[in-house]
Amino acid sequence: MIEINLLPEELRKKKSEPYFNLNIEAERLKLWIPAGIAGILTLIIIVFFIGSYIRGIQIRGLLSRENGFSSRLSSVEAVNKDITVLKAKMAVLDQLTKRKFLWTEKLNQLSELVLPGIWFTRVYTDNENRLIIEGSVVSKSEEAMASVGKFMKNLKDDQRFFKDFKNIKLESVQRNNKEERDVVDFKIALYFNEV
Repeated sequence: MIEINLLPEELRKKKSEPYFNLNIEAERLKLWIPAGIAGILTLIIIVFFIGSYIRGIQIRGLLSRENGFSSRLSSVEAVNKDITVLKAKMAVLDQLTKRKFLWTEKLNQLSELVLPGIWFTRVYTDNENRLIIEGSVVSKSEEAMASVGKFMKNLKDDQRFFKDFKNIKLESVQRNNKEERDVVDFKIALYFNEV
C-alpha cells in the first residue's frame, strides 16, 4: 500500500534514523578499545603498586617487632644464665650448710697442720664438692716439693681433719726461682664425703 503525506515538510513526521550508525560506532570502538585496555592495565599496575607498598610497610613493622622480640629474648636468656649460676651457687651453699662440722674448727685444724715456709693464698670450695687450697712454698733447696708432699700427708693422716673428706689430690704445681730461692705455687683439692 502506498501512503501519501500531504502535510507540509516541517510538520511531517520524519523517519527516525537508527540510534547509532554502525560505521561511525566501529571507528569509535577502534579508538576506545585500546584506551580502555590501557586504562585497565594502568589501574592494575596502580593496584599492584599500592599493594606492594602496603606489604612493604607491613614487613617493616613485622621486622621491627621481631627485633623487639629478639632483644627481649636475649635479656631472657641472660636472666636464665644468671638463674643457672645462682642455682649452682645455692647447691654449693646447701652442701656447705649440710656439713656436720664447723668451718672455724676445720680452718683452725688446717692452720695447725701447715708447715713452716708454706703460706696459703686462697682457701675456697667449688661447685664440684671440693675444698681447694692454693698456696706457695719458699725454700733454699729442692725441699719445696717435699714440703708440699709432707703437708698433704699431714692432712691425710690427721683423723680429726680428714674425717670429712674422701680423697686428697695435688691439682697443679708451678716452680719459680726468685732471688736464688725455690718458690713453688701449688693447688690441692680435698674431696668432701657425700652428704
